[in-house]
Amino acid sequence: MKRRLLIMSVGILVIVVLTMLSFVPAYAQAEVPKTIKIGILVSFTGPDAMIGKPAEIGYEMAVEKINKGGGVYVKEYGKKIPLELLIMDMETNPEKAVARAEVLNQRKASVVCGTTLMSATSDIFEKNKLPAITSLVTNVGLFERGFKYYFGISKMNDGIVDAIFAAFANIPKDQRPSRWAVWEEQSDWIAELFNLARKKAPANGVTFVSHSKYPMLARDMSPLIFAAKKAGAEVIFSAPVPPDCIMMLRQMRELGYNPKGIIMIRGSDDPAWAKMTGPMGDYVIGCPDWHPALSCPGVKELNAEYKAKFGKRTHIVVGNAYASIQIAAAAIEKAGTLERSKIRDAIAGIDTMTVFGRIKFNNKGRRIDAPPVVTQWQKGVMEMVWPNDMKTKKLVYPIPR
Repeated sequence: MKRRLLIMSVGILVIVVLTMLSFVPAYAQAEVPKTIKIGILVSFTGPDAMIGKPAEIGYEMAVEKINKGGGVYVKEYGKKIPLELLIMDMETNPEKAVARAEVLNQRKASVVCGTTLMSATSDIFEKNKLPAITSLVTNVGLFERGFKYYFGISKMNDGIVDAIFAAFANIPKDQRPSRWAVWEEQSDWIAELFNLARKKAPANGVTFVSHSKYPMLARDMSPLIFAAKKAGAEVIFSAPVPPDCIMMLRQMRELGYNPKGIIMIRGSDDPAWAKMTGPMGDYVIGCPDWHPALSCPGVKELNAEYKAKFGKRTHIVVGNAYASIQIAAAAIEKAGTLERSKIRDAIAGIDTMTVFGRIKFNNKGRRIDAPPVVTQWQKGVMEMVWPNDMKTKKLVYPIPR
């Protein structure tokens, strides 16, 4: 009898508990985190410092806007949760970039966004199954490795080459230059860039009549200049850091070499270019990822906010960074959880509009159809000269003398 009463009592208790739980939402059973941690990897020191602070501003502006609306809705918890940035300095050092990536994993970041030297961290994110959204990482070979947790929103080296050739193809055929010289900095990603350019050049009617290499921060660029001048090169194609750009331009002027076109990817992408170079930097061509004249949703509002805060035109790196946070937020909401593997799956299948255009990825984590932006400095202003339907000015060729 006692045993029967005990069994009945236990049964009633179980029914009561289950009934009570049925009225408790699933999200109330898990502890709601105070914030969603987003790791940020940028460089505030070393050669990449020129983009570190503007990138940080872009990340912060995006988070500020999202958090004003309460944060990102996470279905698992049934509420919006604000974003928190965990910002770390890579110091333009690959080893420190790797170490910082490990720290962000230990600090339980749900996603990591960052620039340039995140190229050194791909294996870390893959090992830790931590989703990473990169910008300004352009190595085609890196993404050909087929990582699952590593995504890039920038145009890759092949996209840079295609954009440059497309911009020049818009020049009337009888004026279009065919004799180009390459000035190649001795670094891996630039070696890949110019290997791709060599392969694509014949189909674009271009012959590289001179191909010279130099170490970063070389003190004398005259061997490159003499080789290009002797070969009769009409266009210089290069990707130097700003100090090397200045050295090249000064020595070209001193040695009386006046090519009809000068392409300086990377160095001329710095908005401080006009101050650094003065009039000799006019008509130099660059190939940044983003430009404040892009006709993408939210760009006008971003430009207005940036102008109100800083009193100047939006830095070209701000757009990449802002879009990275938009992607991370959209993926977290789509995943409905802070579980990294599900966030990764959401990023892989994402199709969303940002201030950097529509974002979709192929099966290797490369962005599909990144904007083929090409710029040219004209009268101290970085004008967008390609793509044709978004240009702010027409490409000036040849350089007026």
